[in-house]
Amino acid sequence: MKNTPFHLPLASLGLAIFLLCASAQSQAQGGPAASQRQPERHVALAIAQRKIAPRPPTIRVRQHDIITLDWTTDEEVSIHLHGYDQLLTVKPGAPQAMRIDASVPGRFPVSAHGYGAQTEHKGKHHREAPLMYLEVLPR
Repeated sequence: MKNTPFHLPLASLGLAIFLLCASAQSQAQGGPAASQRQPERHVALAIAQRKIAPRPPTIRVRQHDIITLDWTTDEEVSIHLHGYDQLLTVKPGAPQAMRIDASVPGRFPVSAHGYGAQTEHKGKHHREAPLMYLEVLPR
């Protein structure tokens, strides 16, 4: 009966497992999904006389993009991004940023829920026409 050394097949198996683990980790850290992610995008939005000027009807991004809406206003306003439930109060002379990780696809209105003294009633949302829309397209 011939004696077969087992250390060579075990070493090969160990190397194969190591390479599989290393490959999976590199794909998780810098694979296709990570390489498709765009850098953070900033959009400056100015509200004047209760409207966005110039009025962008829709801002489009891809799912998993990160976008920051940089708001300025001529009057205190409470801004609500529906669907993501983000609420932001912006005062004149104090720009505010609304950072969004666009993880949920769809079309979401961005509305003003009170100007001036009405911003104090944060619990009550008055039905108002959207200032604009955020559209998150699936990847």
